[in-house]
Amino acid sequence: MAASRLELNLVRLLCRCEAMAAEKRDSDEWRLEKYVGALENMLQALKLQASKPASEVINEYSRKVDFLKGMLQAEKLTSSSEKALANQFLAPGRVPTTARERVPATKTVHLQSRARYTSEMRSELLGTDSAGEPALDVRKRIPCHIHS
Repeated sequence: MAASRLELNLVRLLCRCEAMAAEKRDSDEWRLEKYVGALENMLQALKLQASKPASEVINEYSRKVDFLKGMLQAEKLTSSSEKALANQFLAPGRVPTTARERVPATKTVHLQSRARYTSEMRSELLGTDSAGEPALDVRKRIPCHIHS
């Protein structure tokens, strides 16, 4: 059965959202959040259509939209350990969104965000900035040599 116009638009926007999620974004970037909201609305409309796709396909779309929504919520958390924990509970999509993808984009985004949160936690724990240099506010300690 041919995909409806709504389903094609949903897949197109879903691909764009996955690409945006994979990119490094500013904290004041608002587009992805609005796009994910639009995806939710489109998904609800698709579920109500008479000629809707198979339930497995709709479930996969739902999984990917829920993943993106959860990822946005995790980014709003304050500490990197909370972000990492929230990221563990996210379930990326199982099937690639387009035929060009070998690995689902949501899985790639999931791995990237896990690595980013792990790096942030490491920086917090070791007192280093993103370049790996010690933070300026950390006291410089010199080794004490005990002479006997």
